[in-house]
Amino acid sequence: MEGSSNGSSYNPPALVKPSTELETLQKQHVEKTVKIQERIEALKLRLEKTRAVAKKGIMDERKEAFNRLSEKYNSLTEEYNALLSERSLEHRLI
Repeated sequence: MEGSSNGSSYNPPALVKPSTELETLQKQHVEKTVKIQERIEALKLRLEKTRAVAKKGIMDERKEAFNRLSEKYNSLTEEYNALLSERSLEHRLI
């Protein structure tokens, strides 16, 4: 009687193959999992860099806008002071 539990160490090939196949599948699974984790890490780094560049771009735009507004403010202040001094001269002459 083959396969009976009479203490023999007989392993039919059908039982050996699934074990090896299982190990092979597990190994492939681990390899694929590692590759996926590496891709995820690479994408995270890429996203962080993209965000940093975008943030820097936004900050640069804000600085430029602030500088333009400051220049406009200074220009208007100078114009106002010039007009004020003209009026002051006109009132002195009257």
